[in-house]
Amino acid sequence: MTDGGVLRIPPSSPSVGRWQPLERYVVNLCTEAFNPLGSKTQVELGVRELRLYARKEADNEIPGSRSIDLYALFRCLSLENIVALFEYAMAESRIIFLSSHTSMLHLACHALANLLYPLKWSSIFIPVLPARLLSALEAPCPYIVGIERRYDRIELPEDDYVLVDLDKDTIDATSQPVRLPRQARRKLMSLLQVAAPHKLRYGVTTGPPPYAMESFPYDAFSTENAALFRSATPKSTLGKWVSQSSSGFGEPDPPNEVLPPLFNAFASAKVDNGKSDRPSTSKSGKTSPQSSVSPVSINFPPMPSTPVSRSDSGFALAATLREKRSGHFGEEKMRRSSSFGIDKHPPYHKPNLPFLNGHQANLSISAISVDSQNSVVGGGSSGGGGYGNGYAPSTYAQSTLAASTIMPSMQIQPVRNTETTVWVEGHCFNWIPKDNTSICNICNDHAEGDGIYKCTGCKIFSHGRCLGHASLVCPEAFHPDRIRAAFVRCLASLLYTYRKYLGRPSKQQKANGQLYAFDMDGFIKSLPHDQHDYATMMRETQCFNEFIHDREMQPANNASIRVFDEIIMAKKARGRSGLSTGLSRLSTIRASHGASTYGGYAPPRGSSNSKIPAWLGDTSDHIWRTASVPLPKGNFPGEYRTVVTRTPARLDRSLMREPRSIQGMPRVEGRGARGLIRKQVPSMLGTTPPT
Repeated sequence: MTDGGVLRIPPSSPSVGRWQPLERYVVNLCTEAFNPLGSKTQVELGVRELRLYARKEADNEIPGSRSIDLYALFRCLSLENIVALFEYAMAESRIIFLSSHTSMLHLACHALANLLYPLKWSSIFIPVLPARLLSALEAPCPYIVGIERRYDRIELPEDDYVLVDLDKDTIDATSQPVRLPRQARRKLMSLLQVAAPHKLRYGVTTGPPPYAMESFPYDAFSTENAALFRSATPKSTLGKWVSQSSSGFGEPDPPNEVLPPLFNAFASAKVDNGKSDRPSTSKSGKTSPQSSVSPVSINFPPMPSTPVSRSDSGFALAATLREKRSGHFGEEKMRRSSSFGIDKHPPYHKPNLPFLNGHQANLSISAISVDSQNSVVGGGSSGGGGYGNGYAPSTYAQSTLAASTIMPSMQIQPVRNTETTVWVEGHCFNWIPKDNTSICNICNDHAEGDGIYKCTGCKIFSHGRCLGHASLVCPEAFHPDRIRAAFVRCLASLLYTYRKYLGRPSKQQKANGQLYAFDMDGFIKSLPHDQHDYATMMRETQCFNEFIHDREMQPANNASIRVFDEIIMAKKARGRSGLSTGLSRLSTIRASHGASTYGGYAPPRGSSNSKIPAWLGDTSDHIWRTASVPLPKGNFPGEYRTVVTRTPARLDRSLMREPRSIQGMPRVEGRGARGLIRKQVPSMLGTTPPT
C-alpha cells in the first residue's frame, strides 16, 4: 500500500497526509484509541485521509451483527452443510475446520459461533490452531478449532469429531448429528433459501471468497464490511425480519437501504473529505501475489445439478473414516465417503479473456462466477433473480404437514452470460450503451465512449475490463440480517415456552443470588412429542445450561435477556395480529387501563410500523455520535520511504511516541481526600503475619 503495491491509492502529499511508521499506528490503536461503550458513540480512527469507525451493537440488536461476516462461510458450504454444521454445534461436538487460507478459518469459526445466538459457545474456541499445538485435537471436550492444510502430520482424533473442509465443501464425521425437529429444520432450510440465494439464483461458485484468500484481491483495497469506512450507520433490521411472516421473508429491500459494495476504501475517503481531484488509475498485468503461508487451492467441487432430496435419509454419514486420520488431505486418490461431499467433478470452464485484463485464470478466485465450475447449467439471461414464492410453513400450524406446503426444493436456477448481460459474484451486469458520464465503482474512472455495465441489484457501474475484479457479493444476492433472523427464529420456536417454567427459587437458591428457578422437567414435558429428544440432548449441553443460568440470575428487563424474549413475543404476534408485542399479556391489560405498558421503561421511540415489536424497533439509542482519536503524525528518524515501506519482524521502540492524552477522558485519582496512598500492611503484601 505504501510502496504502490495496492492500486488506486493517492500518493502522499501535504493535502492528504503522509504515511507513518507501523509503530505509530500500533500505539494509536492500542493505547490512544478507546472502546465504544454503547450505541450512542462511535470511535473514529484515521490512517492518513482514510477514516475507520468502530461501533458497538445497540442493546436491542444481536451481538456481533455489525462486525461478524457470514458470507465467507456460506460461500464455502452449501445450505445443507450449513444446517448440518449448526446441528453439530448445537450438540457441542468436536468441530475441526480445515482450509488452505488462514483468514478463512477465522471467518468460519466466528460465523458459526455467531449463528448460535442466544446460546453462547462456552467451550474451547481456537480459530487458528498453531501447528505445535495439534495435540489439542485430542482434548476430551467440545471445541471449535481451525487448522491449516499446510500442516505436516495432522493426526485427527480416533472418534467423535467433525471435519469441515472449507475448500471442498465437505463434512466428514464419525456419527450423524442430532437432527433438529423435522418441522423446525424444514422451516429453517426454507428461510435460508430465501435469505442466501447467492448460489441458487445468482450463479456464485463454491469456495472461499477472494478477500479470505488475499488481503488485497486484485491489488485493490476492497472491504467486505463497508460500514467500517462509512460514518453513516446502517439501519437495524432485526425487528423487521423476526416479526415478518414467512410469506414476506423474501421481499426486496427498499432501494435507499441497499448499500453498494466498497471496492476502494480510499475512494470513499476522498468523497467524504470533499476533494475534487481523483487519483490516477493503473492496470495490473498479473494476479495478486500468492502467499507462501496460505497456498491457493485451485479445485472446488460444483453444486449438485439435481435437486437435493427433502428426506433426512440423504444425509447419512459413512461408518468409517480411517483414511481421514492419515492427515494426507491433498491426495486425489483419497475418496471421501461422506454424503455431504461431492465426488464428481465436471470439466470446468475457463474465464473469458476479455474480462481477465491481464490476470491469469485462477479457479480459486471466481471473479466471473458464471464461468466457474458450478456456473452455467442452461437457462435464460434475465437479471435480478426474483425471490419467487419463498414461503416457509409455520412451525406450529397443523397445515404444515399438508402436501401443498412442502418445503421448496433447492434446485439451482441457471444464469447465463449473453452479449449484454454478465454475472459476476452475484451481480447481474447489464450493458448500457453510449453512457460516458457514469463512473466505474471498481477503478473510479469515467465510462468510455461505447458504454458501461450496470448491476441491476446494487446499481454499481463497471467497465468491461473491470468485471473480473468485482470481488464482493451483490447485496441483493446475500442477506446476512435475514440469515441471523432465520436462525434465531428457529431457536425461538424450540425455546418458545421456556419463561413459563421460570418459577420462584427456594431459600437456598435465593441465598445464591438466583431470581428464578427453572423447571427443566416441566419444560421438556410441555414440548411437542417430536421435540422431546432434541430438548433432552440440549439439556446435557453447557451452552443451554449457561442460557438458563443467565436467566435465573438476571431480571427479565436486562437488555441481554430481553432481546430474545422480544423475539419470542414477535413470533407469537406473527400468528395473532391483535396481540401486543410486549413481554406478557399483563402489558396489554395495563395499557388498556392507561397504565405504563413497559413497567418502568421509558416508552420506546423510532418505530412507526405496528408490526415491528416496539422495543426491537426502538432507535432512540441508535445515535453513534462520532468521537475522534488523534491522528498519528510527526517526524521520525530515518529515511522516509525506507521506514514506511518496511515490514518489520519486530516493532522498533525508537519509532514509537508517548501516547497522547484524550480530551475529556476521566483521569485516575489518588486514594483519599488528599490523594495520599495508604501505607501497605502485611495483608496487602500477601504475607502472613506471625502468630
